[in-house]
Amino acid sequence: MSSIRFFKTFIAVAEYGSFAAAADRVALTNAAVGQQMRALEEEMRRPLFDRSQRQIKLSRDGVLLLPKAKRLLADYEQMIAEAPDGEAMEGEVSIGGITSGMGLLANCLVQLKKLHPRISVNLMTARSDEVVNLVHAAKLDAALLIETARQNFDGLSWTLLYNEPIVMLANATQTAGINDAVELLRTQPFIRYDRSTAVGRKVQSIIKSESVEPLEILELNSIIGIADLVRQQVGVAIVPLLKNFDWHKDPSLRVLPLPGDLAVRRVGILEQGTKSAITGEIRKLLMAAVAK
Repeated sequence: MSSIRFFKTFIAVAEYGSFAAAADRVALTNAAVGQQMRALEEEMRRPLFDRSQRQIKLSRDGVLLLPKAKRLLADYEQMIAEAPDGEAMEGEVSIGGITSGMGLLANCLVQLKKLHPRISVNLMTARSDEVVNLVHAAKLDAALLIETARQNFDGLSWTLLYNEPIVMLANATQTAGINDAVELLRTQPFIRYDRSTAVGRKVQSIIKSESVEPLEILELNSIIGIADLVRQQVGVAIVPLLKNFDWHKDPSLRVLPLPGDLAVRRVGILEQGTKSAITGEIRKLLMAAVAK
């Protein structure tokens, strides 16, 4: 009978497109991957790969087997992860997150490793729209990301963790004595946050509602980078008030409210579901961290 390892190797070949790439992923030699796949084909009594081309591809039977193999592997890993009460979890989990939330997420994953040393964690950072697609494709088990109206969370589990209000960030020295965000927007150089993002579109809506034409000098897709430029007196910016960055306590920065209704950025965790025991533990750690 085929081992779970064979199916894990089969999935890796399907996802990475070659025996060589799969070998790196599952820590085997090229030859060992080939032997496993031939053994799997013999047991399944059908060809799982089309070897007529230079680049190996799944055969029709291989394509049909792939989702079943993924479900089998997910069920097995879930059984391993669901340890009895009082016992440590184990297994491999892949987590993604937005750059501005990476500090919070990494701290929680460190706590997870202390509680459950046999859990192996792969962590990556990317834009929200990118990690949503990776969770949908089951290439990530969960992700810390921004909720937007354009995203599709169908079939996934979403938990809101916190809101970040949209504020004006200004240099304390450069703008001393001026407390009106609109006046600063009219008179100071403006550092714009990437308008292709949901927050960037909100910022543009705020500017439009105030009938202001800011003195825009550059556009940047990094909130942390924008904050550094504001510290250097490059200009003012409208950005989310990042959780756990303590800008209110930074002597070089001023955080000013914007006129009108409060706009926020909603940040939460999106879970794929196949490793819910482990991702649920990560969710609990995140919720505890943001509640402090």
